[in-house]
Amino acid sequence: MRKIKGFKLALRPAEIKRRAKRAGLDLAALGLDEAGLQGFLAQVSKAIAPGVLFETFKHADANADPDADTLSPIPGLAYSMVLATLGPDFTPAKEKARVSAAEMNALWDIVETAAIEETVRFATALLEEDAGKESCTLSPWNAIQEPALLETVLRKLDGAKIEVHLRDGRLEPAPATAVSLSWLAQSRARKPKKD
Repeated sequence: MRKIKGFKLALRPAEIKRRAKRAGLDLAALGLDEAGLQGFLAQVSKAIAPGVLFETFKHADANADPDADTLSPIPGLAYSMVLATLGPDFTPAKEKARVSAAEMNALWDIVETAAIEETVRFATALLEEDAGKESCTLSPWNAIQEPALLETVLRKLDGAKIEVHLRDGRLEPAPATAVSLSWLAQSRARKPKKD
């Protein structure tokens, strides 16, 4: 299992602007021009302490891993699980901001979603490198939301290593997420015969 904590998480202003526009949120009306948005994201970044745990499990012996069928998104050679968190300080900072500036609530939600996705993307990029060495590709990630499956993920990955636990069927401290990906054999294109 690999654990990485405290890595630099890039909150890209262009991505936040794109998501805000899609959500119908007018950043200019919030008084956030380009510099204002960058300042806001720099402030939010101080509350983020990202952490990930991830591990790959081979499908070689289904008896050895009875969870493989339920955790693997699609049948493949193996599957990987990722447990990601933004750390314990994000939600308190978000709640404090909600009280002082209610009009920023939607923007905090957008940043939260983008940040947790970027945290998962950080881990899956490392998994893609590993999969490439084995001539495999990764399936799109599948979010794990059922409490029984989340409990299995926390047990297999030892969520305590990044201080993530399950309470009332949800991962805490929020925001946190668990995803799984399947390892699929790359198809090898047949080379044309030479005359």
